[in-house]
Amino acid sequence: MAKAESTGQSIECLNIDFMRSLVKQYSELGQWTSALFWADAAAAAGSGNGSPSGDDIWLLASVMLSRGELHRAAHAVTSRGLHRRHLLCLGVAMRAYLSAREPATALTMMEECDPALLEPRTTDQTHNRALAGVLVWQARALWALERREAGAAALCAALRADCACYEALELLLERHALPPAQETELIESLSLSSQLSGPEAALVRAAYRERLNRYAAPAIEPSPEPTCPMVSEVETCRLRTSEAAICRARRLAAGCEWAAALKLLDTVDPWCCGEVRAACLVELKKSSELFAFAHTLVDAYPNSWISWFAVGCYYYLIGKNEFARRYLSKAKGLEAGAGCAWLAYGHSFAADSEHDQAMAAYFKASQLMGGCHLPPLYVGVECSLLNNSAMCERFLARAAALHSNAEASLDKMVERSDGKAHWARLVPLAHEPHVAHEAGAAAFAAGDYSAAHQLFLRALHAAQGGREPAQLSSRWAATLDALGHTSRRLGRIDDAVSWHGRALALRPARSASLASLGLALALQGQEIDASSALHAALARDPDNVVALALLDAIVDTLSTENLEDEIQQFPFPAVNISLPAPATPAPAPADATNTSDMSMSFD
Repeated sequence: MAKAESTGQSIECLNIDFMRSLVKQYSELGQWTSALFWADAAAAAGSGNGSPSGDDIWLLASVMLSRGELHRAAHAVTSRGLHRRHLLCLGVAMRAYLSAREPATALTMMEECDPALLEPRTTDQTHNRALAGVLVWQARALWALERREAGAAALCAALRADCACYEALELLLERHALPPAQETELIESLSLSSQLSGPEAALVRAAYRERLNRYAAPAIEPSPEPTCPMVSEVETCRLRTSEAAICRARRLAAGCEWAAALKLLDTVDPWCCGEVRAACLVELKKSSELFAFAHTLVDAYPNSWISWFAVGCYYYLIGKNEFARRYLSKAKGLEAGAGCAWLAYGHSFAADSEHDQAMAAYFKASQLMGGCHLPPLYVGVECSLLNNSAMCERFLARAAALHSNAEASLDKMVERSDGKAHWARLVPLAHEPHVAHEAGAAAFAAGDYSAAHQLFLRALHAAQGGREPAQLSSRWAATLDALGHTSRRLGRIDDAVSWHGRALALRPARSASLASLGLALALQGQEIDASSALHAALARDPDNVVALALLDAIVDTLSTENLEDEIQQFPFPAVNISLPAPATPAPAPADATNTSDMSMSFD
């Protein structure tokens, strides 16, 4: 460099590799102006008498993109036609147009590319990684244009081209673009051993399988130590990663263990997985912590949809649903594919008993999250509230099939359906506790008590997840009470008393459980114990109408019985009343007045 400056020789003497290294170093340091200067110089020096190389233009456009000069970066590529023959340049140009919210232009550039350039190569994994990046940006563009199936296909192609492209898997799972069965099939079909070495392939396989089980309950017992030393080292390395902790936190949150999930997220950092953290804080009703977290996110990331999603969750938690919808709408505007924002949006309508608007939001979430069981679950709940039993059964069956990978069984059920709700056929499908509980509640409302009892048992078994009954979360007390109600309807009063007792063991002094227990005890003929339970229920909730009505009836019954018992137990003594014979009166004189014949008439 010094020699070139002193002698004024031609640009052929410049060290282009050194310039490129400077660009990378300044980019890593975040000094984008210096990086742009040297990237421009490297492109000029590499051109000579012809055009600059594609690698130099890619480096220049990447620096422009990092500086926020979106259209300038795209022009640097398209003006030279490099998007047609250089894969890296195509990728950076598509990123620029997507950042500028021009997804159609990004797809147009990909259509102009040489088709041979978009084919994976068996012996060139560097090309395949660049191709996977282009396919990821293609998927984002397709999703922005509401072409979800094509976007999912592009992500699948990206994973097959480069099985180490974790971003493609993350997008597939975040958007729930595929049903669970197809997700598992895709992961198992990846040729990891041909693209990665043994340890790295084992690491990727374990991470992908852990990420797939996002709705499965975390293992209670730690997995046994593997016999292979390499597998043991790989597993130890994976468990040390932040991604493994986040995956486990997601599974804990899906299993309703909100406090444990929040504690695990805190061990990673206070910023990770913001949507799960906000959901945990809502379920734990920690409004002050959610307020602080949401405003911290807004201050740090005002252009992130997760920030405004957290704000909307805060207002939903404190009951201001109109404000919640305002901020959730802003989150949806920043990220059109945020399905969880649409779910929260529907919850805000459901809290105000606006069932039609809630169902519309859930339907939109179902479109965005085609492989997730939550939107059809919430639609089924709303149908149940509207007393539409047939539609409720249909959507809950859809939710159960999505969660249990039983879509083929669901198709057969739909073919045999006669338009009526048949709750018994949901019993073998319902492996998710929330789906089973809501299906049981709907079956109970429809009068199918036998199917409702089986569904509640399925919900309880799935909620336990292999744990002891004593370790069951208190949130499932409602399921135990529901089992008590179905047992009572089926004539099993003793079982009903047992179920309500277990519900009280999980959530002591719960007014609804005490009232239900009082009803079952009254049907058993134990009026004294029933009245005690009802008094305890009214002490917790003085407005419990069921407890008031039952207690009045029981008090009337006890009053009547006690009166009869007292009469039988303490009889009045027999009293012998004998009057002496009256003396014979003396005959009255003739002029005596006979008062017995006096009349009240004055006529």
